[in-house]
Amino acid sequence: MKKGFLRKLITATLAFSLSTSLLIGCESKSTSVAKAGTYTATESGFGGDVTVNVTISDEGKISSIDVTADSETPTIGGEAAPKLAKTIVDTQSLAVDTVSGATYTSTAVINAVTTALTEAGADIKALKNNKVSKNGQNEEVNVDVVVVGAGGSGTAAALAASEAGLNVLVVEKNPSAGGNSKIASGFFAIGTELQKNEGLDLSVDKAVQDLMEFNQYLSNGTIVRKIVENAADTVEWLQGYGVEFYLPEKTTQLAHEDDLYKWKTYHKFVDQATAFENMYSNLENMGAKVVYNTSLETIIKNDDGVVTGITAKKEDGGILTVNASATIICTGGFGADSEKTAAALNSNLFNSLGMPNAGEGISAIEEIGGFDLDATPLLHACQFAESTVKQDSAGENLAGFSDTSLTQILNTPLLWVDTTGSRFTNEDVVYDTAFWANAAYTVGGKYYIIVDKATLEAFSNGTSLTVSQAGPGAKMDLDDFVKLADASVEAGTAFKGSTLEELAEATGMNATDLKATVERYNSMIEKGSDTDYGKASTSLAYKVESGDFYAFDVRGVFLGTIGGVKVDDNMQVMTTDFELIPGLYAAGTTAGGYYTGVGYPPYEGLACGFAYTSGRIAGTSAVNYVNSLK
Repeated sequence: MKKGFLRKLITATLAFSLSTSLLIGCESKSTSVAKAGTYTATESGFGGDVTVNVTISDEGKISSIDVTADSETPTIGGEAAPKLAKTIVDTQSLAVDTVSGATYTSTAVINAVTTALTEAGADIKALKNNKVSKNGQNEEVNVDVVVVGAGGSGTAAALAASEAGLNVLVVEKNPSAGGNSKIASGFFAIGTELQKNEGLDLSVDKAVQDLMEFNQYLSNGTIVRKIVENAADTVEWLQGYGVEFYLPEKTTQLAHEDDLYKWKTYHKFVDQATAFENMYSNLENMGAKVVYNTSLETIIKNDDGVVTGITAKKEDGGILTVNASATIICTGGFGADSEKTAAALNSNLFNSLGMPNAGEGISAIEEIGGFDLDATPLLHACQFAESTVKQDSAGENLAGFSDTSLTQILNTPLLWVDTTGSRFTNEDVVYDTAFWANAAYTVGGKYYIIVDKATLEAFSNGTSLTVSQAGPGAKMDLDDFVKLADASVEAGTAFKGSTLEELAEATGMNATDLKATVERYNSMIEKGSDTDYGKASTSLAYKVESGDFYAFDVRGVFLGTIGGVKVDDNMQVMTTDFELIPGLYAAGTTAGGYYTGVGYPPYEGLACGFAYTSGRIAGTSAVNYVNSLK
């Protein structure tokens, strides 16, 4: 999605520029001339614009690249952008690898630099052909337990193994720990001290039964029960390692208000960044080692079918071989694999959020006999088609928050139609993060919000509808909504027509279908009853009857993936013959059995609760296995 602009700031005089005949590229024999000066270009990264200022020296070399990537996740894209820029300068090459875990940011940097160098007249082909060799030394280490992945599940696994006195190595492909768990806001658990202090008496049995019922008994009962039974103790255990929790006073998902199991089980993190600092300080004190910027390559299995470690590629290109008595794979799912997510969702129209992986761990497990049981994208709310959003969950707003008051339009139950112009759901699902995204899934991940100018003017003065704070939430400032809508039309993320026919033509909808939908919707508002889908009468607030008419392009969102390979309730990986693979464990969004297919259960904090609790179980199981070998 290029939103780029380009401006050239030539700092050398024209006379000098014309006299310059030096070339860009270490080994290029091209005759093109790169003109000295500073060139600026912008591309869309993961969380917003990434801008580069590329300076060409009098000798025609790339002398510096300054990058502004303030919208990127600070510890991921924010660190990757300047690092990659320095690599381009040091190597005088565009044939550089993206930074692990920061593919979107890396691609934005490379594309922006390419645009700037093109304007400078550089030989782009030569720069792309100037291959950068990585000749790092191979290494080999021996440990009791190797944990691959330093997100919530991997961190919990490493803590569990380290506190038992084992020699533990954590291998992480990103430059820092955390993964999607670092942007999560809370943890599902039943029976904690925090709940008891509020006088809550919630039942593990009921929670297990509710989850199984929602999953239509397609999830693994032994795994579901073991996770729910152990989640409360895992909360207390994590508190011992410096993770602080609190229970919310109210839910942001209004659909959950009447069911305590859906929101008073949500143990929110006080500060995830500090929590990870504390957990890794404890790991260091217990003697665990962590290597970053190192990506899983293979899982090693001997002739007896026993897993004995991994190989991983280091940042310098060298191979790290880890010989381990037990191996725990916590590399997340395949959210960064656009082809695979599009196939799973039957659509490429969804927006992606978070810090997804490309399925490296799942693939490596499949290579040695395991299998992907139920991995699927985690459907999580909706966004405007092109949104500059937060990528973390610090403060009041979650990852995905967009700093525009138009999000009030997004987060209210107005008239929604599919790409043909037909209404398709009860728009009150906007009050439930999971169900909201599910509704978008049914129409291929894209729908339109239809309003008229009168509705926008009403929102400018404060809407009578309850604005949902589900998912990333909405900005509640009053503003000129007509002006905001017109700006969206200008940007190509909304459409406008003086008549419904014009609006249909602008969006590609069927004019007959759209007119019939609007007429029927208006008639139900007049009667105060949604006889099609049962939307609450209080949500039937705004007719669509007077021009101008607007259609806002909305996309479903997925936050990485959930589910994964087949494991037992000890998180030990199983083969396609349902036999246990000795020495191999998986947790978090690499492990399956807790969910089923598309559709995330509407219980707040479920994925994060599973990540940490399954990681702890995997670490404990690995300890028992290693000790059994002694």
